[in-house]
Amino acid sequence: MTAHNFGALRRAVLDASLSDSWAHAVQEWQVVGVEEDSRRAGICVCGKTGLLYLYSINNRHTQETLFPIGSSCVNLFEVEELDISVAVLRRLFDLRTAFARGKRVDLTSEYFSRAVLADLWENGAFPPNEFNRSNGANDYKFLLDLFNQRHEITDNEGRKVWVLLNRTIRDFVINDARLG
Repeated sequence: MTAHNFGALRRAVLDASLSDSWAHAVQEWQVVGVEEDSRRAGICVCGKTGLLYLYSINNRHTQETLFPIGSSCVNLFEVEELDISVAVLRRLFDLRTAFARGKRVDLTSEYFSRAVLADLWENGAFPPNEFNRSNGANDYKFLLDLFNQRHEITDNEGRKVWVLLNRTIRDFVINDARLG
């Protein structure tokens, strides 16, 4: 496995950006997806080999995409939004893997965070239905409130959480196009 080469990363980012300045160019990018390469054959745009998780980033202005790029290189952008996106997509990827393997998934920090729940809400994981009074925000707020609680949930809350995790969120995460 080779280490990353910041110069190569910088060239790739600047060549695909509007700005000629690293500080401004990194602001043009967003994380749009992640894939797993179990063979670890992925090679980052910086030249680092042996990548397990291959991220895709897209430039909002030029529509250029850099793929694959490793999480450590995305972190070199030093843009909080990108760091959060990397962490959220990785958790969603792990959540999808857990669902696919039939593992029990609970509303704990093993798979969830406030940012993960917000991402699920922002990307349409909570559709309006008769159980949330035709407002998906109610399901999001319900899970967020329970995630933030420090006491045991009631039996009724537990049943609703199970349905939301194993029906609504599971279906969304299994089919999330961002998770290659």
